[in-house]
Amino acid sequence: MGNAFRFDYNRPMSKAYSCDYYWVESLISGYVAQWRQMSFDAVVAIARGGLAPGVMASTALSLPLHALGYDRAARRVSWFTQQTPPPGARILLVEDIAGRGTTLSDSVEFLRQGGFELKVFTLAWDSQSRMVPDYGFQMPAGCRAWFPWERESITDAFGATGNLPGRPEHEYASWAMDLDGILLPDIPEDHYLRDLEAALLRRDVLEPHAVLPNRDLRALPIVTGRPEQDRARTQAWLDRHGFSGRLIMRDEARHTAAQTALHKAQAIVEQRYTHFIESDAIQALEIANQVKVARVLWWNGIRAMAVYAHETPEMSAAGTALANDRS
Repeated sequence: MGNAFRFDYNRPMSKAYSCDYYWVESLISGYVAQWRQMSFDAVVAIARGGLAPGVMASTALSLPLHALGYDRAARRVSWFTQQTPPPGARILLVEDIAGRGTTLSDSVEFLRQGGFELKVFTLAWDSQSRMVPDYGFQMPAGCRAWFPWERESITDAFGATGNLPGRPEHEYASWAMDLDGILLPDIPEDHYLRDLEAALLRRDVLEPHAVLPNRDLRALPIVTGRPEQDRARTQAWLDRHGFSGRLIMRDEARHTAAQTALHKAQAIVEQRYTHFIESDAIQALEIANQVKVARVLWWNGIRAMAVYAHETPEMSAAGTALANDRS
C-alpha cells in the first residue's frame, strides 16, 4: 500500500480530496513534455500505490516499467519486478503520495545505494510529508488525497487501524444513502407546490418501500435534500420504522433546493463516505461528477447501477455560446 495516509491518528480526519484516474492522468500529462527532455531510462513505481500512475507515466514516456516492494514492519525495500533497470540508469521514481512514513525515503535511499540517478514524482504531498518530491501536487491545507485504489483508507474505521488493516480493505467502506425514493416513495413535486402541509402530512404516514437495496439499511447514515426545518418529523418517521442512522439534512443557509445534489456531494466528502445510494438519476450524475472517487449508486427501485460522470466543458461552452447567440 506504500506510505499513503500515514498520519497522526489522534487528530481529526481531514477532508477528502478526490483524485480519480482522470485527475491522475491530467496531472501526469502536465509533466510529460518536461520529462521527455530529461532522458530517463526507466520508470520505477512503488507497489502498490505507485503502480497505476507508474503505468501511465511509463506509457506516456515509452519507457520500461519496474517496481519496488516495501516491507513496512522491517523497513526493507526489494525489487517487486523480476527485471531491474541497468546499473547507473536514470530513473523516474513514482509513488501515489509522499506521506509521513518511511516508504518513499527508504526507497529513494535503496535506489541511490544501487547507483541509480533519480527524480521523484508523487501524485500528492502536503506540509507533513517526510520529503518533498521533485514533481507532484501539493494538497490544499486540511485535505488528504483520496485515490480510487485505496478508496476505503479515507474512512474513520480504516484510520483506527493505524494503516495496518487486519481485514480486507472493502470491509472498511463507509456507506450512506438518500432518503426519499430509497426508504419511502417520493411525493411528486407538484403536490408540495399545491399544498405543502398536505403533502408533508401524506409523506409522514407513508410506509417503507416493499423493495429496498440489498444491504442492512437500519443504521446507515442518511443524507437527504429535506430542509433542516423538517428534522423532527423526518426523525419521527425513521424512529417509527426502525432506522437509526445519522441524519444529515440540507441547511437552507448553505444550499437551496436546486442545490440538493451539491449538498449531498459536500456531505459525502466531509463525512468521507465511500459509497452513496441515490434515488434520483440526475442527482446521481451530478454527485458522481462532484465526488469522483466515491462509488455513487443509482437505485431505480429494483436494482442499483454504478454512476460515473465527468463534465464535458467544450460541449457546455458550445451550448452556452449558442444560447447567447439566440438571446
